[in-house]
Amino acid sequence: MFVIRFALLSSLFYALNVSMIPLIYTFEVSVFLFLFIRFGTTFFTSLVLTKSLFSISRIKKQKLGLWLITLSLLFGVQSWLYVEAVKYMSVGLASVILFTYPLLTYLIESFNTRRTLDITTIFMFLMAIIGIAAISQSEEGFYTMVIGIVLALLSALSYSLILIITPRMSKLRNWEIVKYTTLIPAVIFLYLFINESGFYWPNHKALLLSLISGILFATGMFFYHISVKKYGPIRTANIGYTEPLLVLIFGFIAYLNTITLIQGVGVILVALASITIEKRQLTQNANSRV
Repeated sequence: MFVIRFALLSSLFYALNVSMIPLIYTFEVSVFLFLFIRFGTTFFTSLVLTKSLFSISRIKKQKLGLWLITLSLLFGVQSWLYVEAVKYMSVGLASVILFTYPLLTYLIESFNTRRTLDITTIFMFLMAIIGIAAISQSEEGFYTMVIGIVLALLSALSYSLILIITPRMSKLRNWEIVKYTTLIPAVIFLYLFINESGFYWPNHKALLLSLISGILFATGMFFYHISVKKYGPIRTANIGYTEPLLVLIFGFIAYLNTITLIQGVGVILVALASITIEKRQLTQNANSRV
């Protein structure tokens, strides 16, 4: 039971970090500045935890340069697409759409290995599509929701590619991967922020909230890696599905976000499809190692 708390704490801190995005937007803070602070905070956290500096010579020695650059760009794109999606839909619904990544990962790997999709997988895929269609029913406007859903799905796709590529980094420990893949996005987002409107000090509250959000993100990642190490990836992933639920709850409490009955059904369908596929995928991976 004690170990379960690490996974729950990870979901809690991730959810708190995500739930702060709409609040940060109210201060008209640059998205690029927010993302720079998030990646910068995570990078410095990884330096402390690994107790070592960024080593280009080590990357060259292990021939990981191209893969690390690819992962870095994917991490940056994934985060950027998600925070953009929140501009068009509630943060809770965006989180639910993001959590279609297990299904997308499973589909991509099935095509790569030329594995025939079974009836269960096809049914889960159709269920997710129906759920997403139900979520798009909103008073905010159909096209506005569609833009948000497309951005969230692209974010989920980026995350799927991250999960597929990350095993190539087996020579590195988890926090070393974090260290080597957060520096480039941090630098890029700092450049984009300065290029956007020149360097300036934003509202102090916005700066503080962005820093708190970055700390929450790094803390969530810290507990996540502890949970995976002590509790295993399968059960950690299952508990991770409390994150979109928590984001929905926080959105309701903090921003009075509401969802219609049809959207509620959509959330359930997407969650069931994603959870079923993730359990299936993790079980198959575990069996293949036996």
